[in-house]
Amino acid sequence: MIQIENEQLTVQIDPLGAQMHSIKRNAAGLEYLWQGDPKSWKRQAPVLFPFVGRLKDDQYEYQGKVYHQTQHGFARDREFKVVEQSSERVVFELRDDEKTRAAFPFAFVLTIAYQLDEDRLLVSYRVENPSNDQTLIYALGAHPGFNVPVDEQGSFETTQFSVSPAIDYQQVKLVAPGPFNDLEHPAVLHMQQPIQLDHELFDEDALIFATKGMPFTATLTEPQTNHGVHVQVNGAPFVGVWSPYPAQANLVCVEPWWGIADSIHSDGRLEDKQVMSRLAPSKHEDYAFAIQPF
Repeated sequence: MIQIENEQLTVQIDPLGAQMHSIKRNAAGLEYLWQGDPKSWKRQAPVLFPFVGRLKDDQYEYQGKVYHQTQHGFARDREFKVVEQSSERVVFELRDDEKTRAAFPFAFVLTIAYQLDEDRLLVSYRVENPSNDQTLIYALGAHPGFNVPVDEQGSFETTQFSVSPAIDYQQVKLVAPGPFNDLEHPAVLHMQQPIQLDHELFDEDALIFATKGMPFTATLTEPQTNHGVHVQVNGAPFVGVWSPYPAQANLVCVEPWWGIADSIHSDGRLEDKQVMSRLAPSKHEDYAFAIQPF
């Protein structure tokens, strides 16, 4: 386990999946990150790469060949290499190999940096295409889960969820048997006022905000203690908000997505898949979000 810390925060990251393991404010000693429970959700903050969400039949076709790939891709189960480390910053790297190419026939370098900035944790990604001649087709996302409530006071049902800007958003619905996206028939999320959390909010899977890449902050707050977390996103086309259902648990995930699950109309061809990034040979792309516990 790798630990970084400053005067305000202590954060632990597991090289397996480069997954956050703990986020604590030093003054209170409270644990903000979900600690995992196999009865509801065993993970804590998986990295989603090279796919976000589920593929139809857990497979896709590329250049006439069919590849198997489970939900959210393989990065979350791969060991990352530590390539840089200091007291307040650590950088992990994952490169393609024979095993990844069996499921994803592309060369890539995925770099993830965790950097403390006073009372915020900055999470940044870089995807590089080291190929000389092949375009890299991929999606990327984050899936951090937070304890709701943070401490023993209050409950899941007394916690409030709010966003900024506090406006109406298009909601991308997820439908059976996937869950697969139905981008063509969005609903509306009225977010002028905070939402009181309820497990039934997630009975149709995640609430997906179509943010269109604009600056977006999601906030979880327990009013009795005023403890909670801000997740600040800039540039992601979607932000998913999820809690397990019907296996209920005191956690909520706030997920910046640069990708999305297959469409209900997907033909299974990677070249036709919606919301995929395309990176030219020898190029790179950067992504980021921030977590601010309070």
